[in-house]
Amino acid sequence: MYRHGILVWVLIVFVGTLVGCGGGKYSEVVEVNTQFVDAMEEYVEAVGKAGSAKDVARATDQYAARVEKLAPRMAAVMDKYPELKDAERVPQELEPLQQRSEELELKVGQSFMKMMQYMMDPEVQAAQLRLQKAMLGMR
Repeated sequence: MYRHGILVWVLIVFVGTLVGCGGGKYSEVVEVNTQFVDAMEEYVEAVGKAGSAKDVARATDQYAARVEKLAPRMAAVMDKYPELKDAERVPQELEPLQQRSEELELKVGQSFMKMMQYMMDPEVQAAQLRLQKAMLGMR
């Protein structure tokens, strides 16, 4: 389960870093990824405040629900703009959200460490599985 948790976080950070903020050509990308990063920030904050496994499971389920809604849109913009799959060559107009995502990486790591103490809880495991499935919808 530990590996699955790390995989989820790596995927979250990768997708968040891969696409960014801007306008013009990438306005769809900006919209959907702003919503994604907002959801991730709220999730990280909720996990950071969690005092029990039930709190972590609830936060994870809420985040998974948002990802489930965003995943088809994320996949669509990634298909529409295949150049965004190259993390080394992020278009300039997308750099602000990329920077925001990179700043969020530090908080993600801290939240992940807190969440680890509850990873053996069945509700947390079920919520993590739901999140993993939702994240796969972004491919």
